Amino acid sequence: MRTLHILPTLLILAGAAQAQGDDCSAPLTASMGSNPFDLSLYSDSFFYDGSCVARDGFEDIWFTFTPPTSDIHVFQTCGSDFDTIIRVFDDTTCGGLCIAGNDDACAMSNGTNWASTLTVGLNAGQSYLIQVETWDAGIVGLADLQISVDAPVINPNNGHAYYVVNQATDWDSAKLAAEGMTFGSFSGHLVTIGDQAELDWILGNLSVSRPWIGLYQNTASSSYSEPAGGWEWVTGEPFTFDNWAAGEPNDNPVGENAAEMFGNGEWNDILPANAWTNSYIVEFDGGGGPALFCSPANTNSTGNSVTLASSDASGPGVYHLEAEGGPLDQFGIFLVAAANIPAGIPVSQGLLCLSAPIGRYSATAGPGLNSIGRFDAAGVFQNLAGSSSVGTGFDVLPVLPTPPGGVIVSGATWNFQLWYRDIGGSSNFSDGISVTF
Repeated sequence: MRTLHILPTLLILAGAAQAQGDDCSAPLTASMGSNPFDLSLYSDSFFYDGSCVARDGFEDIWFTFTPPTSDIHVFQTCGSDFDTIIRVFDDTTCGGLCIAGNDDACAMSNGTNWASTLTVGLNAGQSYLIQVETWDAGIVGLADLQISVDAPVINPNNGHAYYVVNQATDWDSAKLAAEGMTFGSFSGHLVTIGDQAELDWILGNLSVSRPWIGLYQNTASSSYSEPAGGWEWVTGEPFTFDNWAAGEPNDNPVGENAAEMFGNGEWNDILPANAWTNSYIVEFDGGGGPALFCSPANTNSTGNSVTLASSDASGPGVYHLEAEGGPLDQFGIFLVAAANIPAGIPVSQGLLCLSAPIGRYSATAGPGLNSIGRFDAAGVFQNLAGSSSVGTGFDVLPVLPTPPGGVIVSGATWNFQLWYRDIGGSSNFSDGISVTF
């Protein structure tokens, strides 16, 4: 007769009815943190979905998991007694879509790197089905399904957030997985790199070895030719910057239509199913730091557009706004609103990108709330009201002008824009910047 096994999270009597968790139709409930189990108490459910991990394992256990927050979740069996495979499905039926899977990524109890780690973006309140199985028949034992959340790194220069998923997969699967991730209210995508500054920041702040990036060769494009024609970013943004390694792209072998990045930041065209690419970088176009919108703004009489891109958290106020690219000696004031209009509304020569009620940091707004200034010969907005700690721009205080009135509280997001005069009596606007305090 088989014996009674007691574990912290489950009680199973072998030889009785099918144990809870032994089949996808009767899963256990997993929670954040530790979910220990003994796979020797479970059989092979013979359920196999090779879309995530192309291997049909043997003994397995099933869980449901309902995340309390919309975040990037990490599932691990590190330290297990056996070689594991993890799969996550998009609902709790046995016919759900496998959205993430992993085989070998971290160390087992014997130090062999055959336990599993996978990273996937999940939605709060949605229930998912999780399968943990062993690679080899009859080789089972103790394991712990560990569930945690992880946060991307925010680039203060553009307000975007970046996350490295250390999981080997093909380019198409990485693209789908990235687009399935969310950070706050922002959806992810494979990273797009617009200039050297962004690339330098990535190399200086993320640990990368050989990740996929969001660059692919569109063979249906009118500009397509081998090896260098038709390359596009997954977001559709202009492909104006590249950092190909020497001799790349070369389409050798034929069909190298996806791009990876080496640890030194250089790019290589490669087959989309390349087995040596070991990770991918997810980018979220927002998520906590300041982020520009309505950018670039309409041009002014100088041929430039005014930008708030150099604004930052310096100065004694809650936030410090800077404006650059304006016409000499022309005046302006900063505006504030709780919501923005990404496409903008044409007003005079510019685009108003704030949604009513809109506050004006003007002379009548109150003590310390007058932001009036004018552009110098270099196009930098010089403060005339004494409301800037550095002489340029404007120090945003916690108190808001009326409308909208009230104060800026922690966790709130406010949007700012500069209205300014242009030569000839017309007016214009800068791009906007969204700041979560």
